[in-house]
Amino acid sequence: MRLWWVLALVPGVLVAQVPIKNPGLPDHEVLRYVEAVGGVRHPFESSLNLVDDPTPHYEFHSVGVDLETTFHLHPNNLLSYWSQMVNKGPEATVVRTSEYNSIAAKARGDQLVVTDLGSLAVMLRGFPWGKVSSVQLIYLGNTTYTGPGIAFDLQVVGREPVKGKSKTWECWHVSTGLAGALGLVLPRTDWWFAVDGTHPLVKMAGPLGGPGSPTRTLTLESDVEN
Repeated sequence: MRLWWVLALVPGVLVAQVPIKNPGLPDHEVLRYVEAVGGVRHPFESSLNLVDDPTPHYEFHSVGVDLETTFHLHPNNLLSYWSQMVNKGPEATVVRTSEYNSIAAKARGDQLVVTDLGSLAVMLRGFPWGKVSSVQLIYLGNTTYTGPGIAFDLQVVGREPVKGKSKTWECWHVSTGLAGALGLVLPRTDWWFAVDGTHPLVKMAGPLGGPGSPTRTLTLESDVEN
């Protein structure tokens, strides 16, 4: 693998935060899942590629039945600094692009700066597993109006086996969602990352949208393809 450790971390993000470190992700990787919503199942695929243009970064791309996403991730701390989401509906296709500049978040040792929640599937592969059990998420998608009043957190539930199509994976189980009183009434999202190797996402389950929306589940159906 080509390593780019000489690159600085994203400017403005203090390294005092919970450390995220590239676990040795490959130059190329493909993961195939089954996506289930309300009993309806569809194929879902994600890929990870290390590219050089315009600067070295990982391109994390996923394709589902009605959503296609692309994230550009820093090769060291796996923070997303650019993303594009394509929602394919029966009446229109909606494209949303986000770019993060002049990041000035100040994070403590029990906090983690996150730009796009959709990039957690890769970013958390670099989590300090077995060393940290809870984290406050500093979500840069919040605005001046909503940021101070809404807090997100991450809780490591523990280790659990998760059955895939061809094998059973030993996984770290993680729960993310709103912290405080809101977290008691609003559904959270659960993630299962493989304990071994580069910790690929094996399973994810969470609400498709707001309160009352159906649960969306991703389950890994293939082994890791490099």
